[in-house]
Amino acid sequence: MSRDKILDAAVRVFSRSGYHRSSMDEIALEAGVAKGTLYYHFPSKALMFQALITEGMRMITGRIKSAINQDRTLQEQIELVIRLNVDLFLEYSELAHIFFNEISNGIEEDVLLVVRNERDAYMQFIADILIEAGMAQEDGRMAASGVLTMLNGLCGYYLRHPGEAKREQINRLLYAAVTTGLLQGQA
Repeated sequence: MSRDKILDAAVRVFSRSGYHRSSMDEIALEAGVAKGTLYYHFPSKALMFQALITEGMRMITGRIKSAINQDRTLQEQIELVIRLNVDLFLEYSELAHIFFNEISNGIEEDVLLVVRNERDAYMQFIADILIEAGMAQEDGRMAASGVLTMLNGLCGYYLRHPGEAKREQINRLLYAAVTTGLLQGQA
């Protein structure tokens, strides 16, 4: 239980302060645990960051995979994947912020490689969905990158401007961009 509590605190601290300005002391304080407990679970801040990204992205990918592994029309699958990505982005907005913004060269090289590979795996997961739906072929990763960038921008806007936009607007805009833009690009 302490490990999960520490990761929950770490995501808040990394999101608020950024990786470089965050300290193990700050994370221990946020988690309400002794610093020794922190080091028991995570020998370094970099390894904590790695665990946060890898475990978080695998959880999100697993939730999406389990939802789309059912009989649905192509339109329903695309709508579902978009809705789930938006819902998960907003539910785990601090993790999403870290995922999109905190992966930089200042992190230890071996940890940075693992984190980048996890981000690439998620992008490939989205690319595979687009390819399977016939919306992208040789440019599937590029299309996935565009979709995820748009997701980040729209959800970020939603979070910065509460009450100004609705989740359904984000879903509609992403659906239109994916179906209209990518289908026309395949013609």
